[in-house]
Amino acid sequence: MEPRFLTTVGDNTPVIMCTTHAQMFEKMMMVNEIPHTIYEMDDSLEEYKCQACHLIYDILDNQPRIILPN
Repeated sequence: MEPRFLTTVGDNTPVIMCTTHAQMFEKMMMVNEIPHTIYEMDDSLEEYKCQACHLIYDILDNQPRIILPN
């Protein structure tokens, strides 16, 4: 069970991230000196998945495929 984090920049809509993506998010925000917020979510909200991971898998699954004739 990997912890989930609720991340946001300013007044933007929060995004759910896994530990890896939340750490990268925090590093990018700190390097660029952008105010941000990260909350660790409760274990009871385990059914929510990392939106960054989901986006990556969705893009990989929907890549166009070139079908060449034999």
